This record gives sequence, structure tokens and C-alpha cells, in this order.
Amino acid sequence: MVKPFFSIVIPTLNEEKLLPKILLDLTKQKEQQFEVIVVDGKSEDQTVQKATRFEKKLNLKIVSSEKRNLCYQRNLGAKKSQGDYLIFMDADIRLYKNYLSILKETIKKNSYLFLTTYQLPDTNDPIDVFLSQMANYGLEILKIMNKQMAPGYNFVVYKDIFIKIGGFNEKTTFSEDHELSIRLLKSGVKVNIIPKKLLKWSFRRFKKDGHLPIVVKYGFAALYSMLFGEITDKNFGYQMGGGYFAGDSWKKDKNIETEVKKYLKKIKIVFQKLISD
Repeated sequence: MVKPFFSIVIPTLNEEKLLPKILLDLTKQKEQQFEVIVVDGKSEDQTVQKATRFEKKLNLKIVSSEKRNLCYQRNLGAKKSQGDYLIFMDADIRLYKNYLSILKETIKKNSYLFLTTYQLPDTNDPIDVFLSQMANYGLEILKIMNKQMAPGYNFVVYKDIFIKIGGFNEKTTFSEDHELSIRLLKSGVKVNIIPKKLLKWSFRRFKKDGHLPIVVKYGFAALYSMLFGEITDKNFGYQMGGGYFAGDSWKKDKNIETEVKKYLKKIKIVFQKLISD
């Protein structure tokens, strides 16, 4: 078997509804020199069984994780990988057929070590379309500010560098992708943003918890990461897994306002100190 160029790592927890869709997208990719590693956190639904149906269609590995932890599962997948480049995805995104081919073409042409791309929302809601475009612009702004970021569901990095830098920080509970992106920058590796919309970003969390709370939470997390680094408070994290979005039995995150206020106090102290100096 030919050595894969890409190793696609997908952490899962109760994603029986959406995982098959992204796996189907991967079977349709123009570029086929890749492997897929599904790292499952002992799902209680049919996630693993549905993934196995793609074993004959994809170069697929299914790895069982002892921990239900996003960063741990991503790092575990990286350890099991054989490709030159790691691509971290989430089970709820969708890919266009040219996603991998454009990535590979760009890498071969420019020898980039760290990449991401533009995106579209998975809905036609004008608000979602606007927010998705703002997220694309935000990537460019962060890069100009030397506070780069690649989203964790569209995070492409040369494997040797990822391993050398220690992978995702498993202590982080939120904005783990920004924390790792900044560590990569400090090590001399800059992100390269492909200005093409090659995947669809899931807005299910926005629909579940509300647009405003999520925008505030993501915006604050980005600011906090830039100023202080990792976020490790478990109360500020988010529920992993498809089960959170099933029905209305789950409670919405009522701790957002409290946690944001707590962290804002720390940010305010820093700004006051900067002004006084």
C-alpha cells in the first residue's frame, strides 16, 4: 500500500448521524493518497458500527480512546498516523471534492507546513453566511496581528512539527486550536490560509445555544488566548459529542455569562496596567 500523504484525524463521540456524511465526502475526493483515523470516545450509539461500513471504501482505522477528551483523541490519532501531513477535522463538517487536491497542490508548490482554508456554513441562513465570512476575515486579521489561528476542524500541519511541539494541549477546555496555532508561531511556523471555500462549517452549536452566546464565547476565547494563552477552566468548555444536539433534553450553557465576566476582570486588569504604564 502506498504511504498516505495525508492522515485525517476525526475524534468522535455519539456521532452516528453525521460521521457517515463526512466519510462519504472523503470517498469522493479527487485526491486519494490519504488515510482516515476515527478516534472514538466509546460512543454509546452506532458511531463505530457505521464507520466500519466504510472500511472497504477508505483506508480507514478506527481507534478506541480511553478518554472522552477532544485534544487527547486528536493526539492519539496523530500517534497512530502514517501520513506526512495531519488534517484534523470534526465529524460534523462537510467537504467539497477538491478539498484534498487543492491542499496537496498548494503544499507541493510552496512547501507550506501549516495550513487552513476558507469555509462556508452548512446552512443558507443569512446570519450564518455572514458569520462564516467574518470568520474567514478573522483568520486573516489574526495572521496580520501575529496571533494566528487555524480552526480545529480544518487544521492542517506537517506531522513531524506537530509531534515535536507536543500536539494539542490536553489541559485546555476551549480554544485549543488557537493555543496550538500560537505555539506553532512561536516556534517559527506561520499559518498559510488558502482563500478558497473548500468545506462547510457546522452551525449546529449556534442553533442549539443561540448565535449571540456562541459569538460572545468564541470572541472572548480568542481575546483571552491572545493575552494569556490556554483556557483550562472546565466551566468554560463545551459539550463534546452528537448527543448534546439530540432533542431538547440537554440544558443550554447557562455558565457563559458568569465565566465571561470572571475572565473579563482579568483582561481589564491587564489593560489598566498597560494604560497606567
